[in-house]
Amino acid sequence: MDDSLLHSSLAHSVCCGHMRRWHVLPFPGRILVEPGDKVSLGQVWCRGRIRNGVVVVDLPRLLRVSPNEVRRHVAVGFGSTVDEGTVLAGLSGRIRTGKQWLAPSRGMLVDVSPRTGVGVFVRDVRDVALYCRLEGAVTEVDSGEGILVEGRGVSVAAALGSGGRAYGLLRFVESGEVPGSGDEAQPSEILVSPDPLRSDWVRSALEVRAAGIVAPSADPELAASLALAPAIAGLALPDDGHTTAPIPILLTEGLGFMRMPRALQAIFRSSAGDAVVIVCTRRPGQSEVVLSAAVADRVRERSESRTSVRVIGGPHAGTEGLVVNVALDIGRTASGVRVNFVEVRQAEGGVVVVPVTNIEVLAGR
Repeated sequence: MDDSLLHSSLAHSVCCGHMRRWHVLPFPGRILVEPGDKVSLGQVWCRGRIRNGVVVVDLPRLLRVSPNEVRRHVAVGFGSTVDEGTVLAGLSGRIRTGKQWLAPSRGMLVDVSPRTGVGVFVRDVRDVALYCRLEGAVTEVDSGEGILVEGRGVSVAAALGSGGRAYGLLRFVESGEVPGSGDEAQPSEILVSPDPLRSDWVRSALEVRAAGIVAPSADPELAASLALAPAIAGLALPDDGHTTAPIPILLTEGLGFMRMPRALQAIFRSSAGDAVVIVCTRRPGQSEVVLSAAVADRVRERSESRTSVRVIGGPHAGTEGLVVNVALDIGRTASGVRVNFVEVRQAEGGVVVVPVTNIEVLAGR
């Protein structure tokens, strides 16, 4: 596989190059692509319908009749969609009594067993679409299993995830900001934060109807409440705890209070406004953020065209970034010694001006 690591300073895997992604068909659906088709990131490759829930009722006990008599009292056709409150089965002459089965929601009666008289009602069926996680070509199609796509892209492996898959345009929410704090907030965006998750931040993301969240870390209690990790260290899920995250959520670093690495922040900042897919699963090693190959090209071009440095002295010691310009209007220290100054764009944003004597070049960046 022609993969290369971007920014070797990253503690987790950020791979760029040729990738293969198997797209599983989790429910019966109509596959819209064929082998050899070119697909883009986020393109719909399958449409199908899924059930929201199944209700099973012992009709002989409810109607007080024998199992072989139940079908005679069915009031609607099998497979026909009905509204909530519709009489599904009942005895004639007994309107709205306890000897009737009313539809608990919009849905359909799918079967009544002729042997046991048990009725099966399916809550409303909704249309769903599945999106391509990679830009490239379809190399395999299995009508009952899914499709295989091969192409170029960038994959960021995540430590924890839950909530399924999400597709949207990436929006980087700077440190200290909250979703919806500006006019630019739009529904169906993938929100990326460099800070550890907070419960109020998550609530704001839900209020603006974000499609998904990417953050570096969360404390164990919050992670457990969001179904990102099982309850540990004596922490229990709240009474209304989710079995899955309220929306797809990824943690790139894991549990704790870790900030997102600067190099990873740079990758996400360069992707602002671009399409991105996140895959959030609690199965180890299967959660990831997938970006287009153009993102890797932009990051590589920027890194190659500018010098990566670290400030080793002065008030900005420890800062890492790229030299973006020579500060021509600054040239002498307080002692009168002639010194060249440069502008360094920090990985986390902002520009600092430092003397060249206070910086070291970072090799291999």
